[in-house]
Amino acid sequence: MTSTERRGHERSASAEFTRVDRTVKIQNATERLRSEMLNYVTNRFEEFSSEIKQASKMPLINEILQQPIVSHNDLVSINKVGDETSAQTIASKQSVDIKKTLSAFPTKIFRMRASILTELLEVSHIRSIRQIFISILVLLVLQVAITDLFEKGTIDFQFDVIRWNFSNLSTCLRLWFCLFMSTCAIVYYCFHFWAYQRLSLIPISSSVSTDTEELKQKTTSLMIFDWLWLAAYCCYIGLFLYFPVHYILEENYPIVTRMIILIEQVRFLMKSHAFVRENAPHAILYGQIYSQRIKVEDMVQNKINDPPNEQKTSKIPHTPCPEFSKFLYFLFAPTLIYRDSYPRTSSVRWQYVISQLLQFATTSLFAYYLFYRFCLPVFRHFNSEHVTLKIFVLSILNCTLPGALLLFCTFYGFLHCWLNAFAEMLRFADRQFYSDWWTATSWSSYYRTWNIVVHDWLYTYVYRDCHKLLGVKYRLVSMYAVIFLSACVHEYIISLAFGYFYPILFIQFAILGFISMLILPQRTQNNAFNVFIWASLFVGLGMQMCLYSIEWYARQNCPRSVNGALDYFIPRSLFCRESDIIKPSISNNIPKFLYDL
Repeated sequence: MTSTERRGHERSASAEFTRVDRTVKIQNATERLRSEMLNYVTNRFEEFSSEIKQASKMPLINEILQQPIVSHNDLVSINKVGDETSAQTIASKQSVDIKKTLSAFPTKIFRMRASILTELLEVSHIRSIRQIFISILVLLVLQVAITDLFEKGTIDFQFDVIRWNFSNLSTCLRLWFCLFMSTCAIVYYCFHFWAYQRLSLIPISSSVSTDTEELKQKTTSLMIFDWLWLAAYCCYIGLFLYFPVHYILEENYPIVTRMIILIEQVRFLMKSHAFVRENAPHAILYGQIYSQRIKVEDMVQNKINDPPNEQKTSKIPHTPCPEFSKFLYFLFAPTLIYRDSYPRTSSVRWQYVISQLLQFATTSLFAYYLFYRFCLPVFRHFNSEHVTLKIFVLSILNCTLPGALLLFCTFYGFLHCWLNAFAEMLRFADRQFYSDWWTATSWSSYYRTWNIVVHDWLYTYVYRDCHKLLGVKYRLVSMYAVIFLSACVHEYIISLAFGYFYPILFIQFAILGFISMLILPQRTQNNAFNVFIWASLFVGLGMQMCLYSIEWYARQNCPRSVNGALDYFIPRSLFCRESDIIKPSISNNIPKFLYDL
């Protein structure tokens, strides 16, 4: 072996020994670190356990074993006390759970958020679906127009129905202005007078004399004063319901203007009740602070201890009645829940407002086109054949498609475009007017998400009050009270708008809908239930369109079967025969196209 090879071999061997030595050093250092960490953790754990034993004064195991055995009598007494204590603990837990159940009402929290469709339409895929839907509607209109052009030589599309429905628009606006002024003048200023006037009747604790008779007299006067104003408020609601209905029936308003007045009447009533319901407890609380029965410091302390949901809405009233500007803003804000302030946007996008109003006008025009081409040609030739089962079923099935399209037009035109336009003009930031109702798998979910504006009012001022008044046992009664009231209001608007009582919507809403809510599962993700909701919704809309149209034309073409006010409640279409069909007079200003045979 040469010297060069020997030196290379020695060099490689020394490198190998050096590498092995480093590995051994690393392993030894790792083992040393691991042992030190284990010793440190063990010592800290022993110190921690000893501190716990000293703090809790726990006896050792030998001391526990050396303790004397408990006698039988002592054991019985201990078990008795333990049973009573456990029973009291369980009862207290149950009472706490009941209290939590009674007070677990989430309040409406307004925050800055956009509508769901506004967010979805920012996605190019969803925007393409909307464009496909618009193109289908345009092709449908062109198909019907070209067919009329080739068969009749002209396009059969007139605006007689629109001109008839808005023929008395000026009188409709005057009546609406009267409703608005009565709400502003009577509701607000009467509440303002009540809230400030009752302060003079409250006995102040620091200045009240020791004479209990004077204290009782002031307390009785305050109670009588509050009850009289409550009765006056109920009388105002009755008069507010009576006079507009009497006026539109006496002046024989068309259908659309009747519906506008009735919807605005209901909206003003809901706004008035929300304002009174929210501010009356504040006025009473302000009176208690004014009389020094409650201290502000105690209220602040209670406010700190409130749950998070209630802490955001509870407040210390600084005045018994809010300013008129807040009430005026609430009357036009797209919400039915009163608050002194709402989240606001920084500016108004007028281009967005014009876009939403144009889309609302377009959807309204398309809804009129659907009614004009798919409903009028079918039901204006009403005779006894429509009463047969075969024609009746076929008419309902033929109305499902235009009924579904009218549903989409109503949703997109009013709940999205109209409310978003007003929210933008008023800089109202919370625009959750609806939720994802199209994914509902139960009727209860559909009712909660279809119209959140109305649902919030029903939940806040009807369901919660009924639940607190009746208790947990009658929760089903409180839920049905909400459904029954909503069905009654819908039927009230439709029956007075059309001029007859035909409770199809009421039966579907308050009876069939409530039964399906009890039968169907409330929380499920099964797509079959979503298909069932859509199918029943389409069939129900088709039935409503068919039956209401048949009855309306029967009222125009058939004579009375009974006389007097009973004719308003008896369906004339059930007793009309082909030999009884008459030509209605034009004295009621109904356009000739609506009944031309």
